[in-house]
Amino acid sequence: MRKQTKSILLRWGLVFLVVLGTAGQVGAMTIAMTGLAGKAEVAEQIMVNVSLDTGPGLTGITLLSIGVIFSDTQLAYRKDLSSTSSYALYGGRGAYLNASSLCGGGFGSPTAGSGCSLRVGTTNQVNVDFISTDLIGGTDYTSDTLGLVHLATLVFDVIAEGDGLAEVELTLTAPGNVIALAGGATWTADLVGSAAVAVPEPTTALMLAGGLVGLGLSGRRRG
Repeated sequence: MRKQTKSILLRWGLVFLVVLGTAGQVGAMTIAMTGLAGKAEVAEQIMVNVSLDTGPGLTGITLLSIGVIFSDTQLAYRKDLSSTSSYALYGGRGAYLNASSLCGGGFGSPTAGSGCSLRVGTTNQVNVDFISTDLIGGTDYTSDTLGLVHLATLVFDVIAEGDGLAEVELTLTAPGNVIALAGGATWTADLVGSAAVAVPEPTTALMLAGGLVGLGLSGRRRG
């Protein structure tokens, strides 16, 4: 009886250790895109902000690569006007995330804060990339202790009307995108905020104004 009781206690002890060991990776991560205008005219600019909520207790992030895909026939990415946080999930000690060299580099880099580059070989994908200062153990902090974490601001020129809707969306499945954790595991996230900007035709008022100007010029010529 004592052996059976001891065996049961041992099993429960092992279960407890497993639960305790994974407690730091429980909860849904959220990646959000905000600030996208509902409508924009050709020759105007739009911008989006990309932010991170790690969820309850998720630590151990070694690599974070978030894709932003956009309609490149209607929008042109402006790296020169965009910006990236040089670091994220910094709590004053321990490991945190540095912006990758393609996103300006980490704190202290001469290009820190610069916009992320287009992914090589593409004209419609920007990867927001961060790398942990500890590639083995990963990050030590969560957004629960630090608040919602701002990662990047992306700016686009509106260059054409196209079909009237210019899409901008988040992805974790495009080439290069991943959320990597310590030990080689990968994670996923809820993606919030993907949308389309309405790019309308010239308004009726502008067309009417143009027509009136034309009539005025015609009248002057006749006079």
